[in-house]
Amino acid sequence: MSRVDHGRSVGIGALCVLAASVLWGTTGTAATFAPDVGPLAIGAVAMGIGGLLQAIIAAPQIRHHASRLRDQRGTVLLGAASVTAYPLAFYSSMHLAGVAVGTVVSIGTAPSPQP
Repeated sequence: MSRVDHGRSVGIGALCVLAASVLWGTTGTAATFAPDVGPLAIGAVAMGIGGLLQAIIAAPQIRHHASRLRDQRGTVLLGAASVTAYPLAFYSSMHLAGVAVGTVVSIGTAPSPQP
């Protein structure tokens, strides 16, 4: 990869992260404007659409590393269960506690990497 290609891919990556941040940062607030839709339904739709898009993008890498993923089946299943539970809990917290408190609690209870 040339220096120009690397710079372009870094720039595109940064824009993608920025777009994802803006979209994720507004989902709790947007969900409060749909009071007739339950928080579990909103979480399921967000998880379904986001999960499908991620699976499509990651499919080549998943196929390439399938044997290594099978070797770590327990860890993969725990990760999948955690990723499934988080949006459901997040949108429920927005519904029950409001956007400000729900967001603070959700961010405050997220695991942090150890140094």
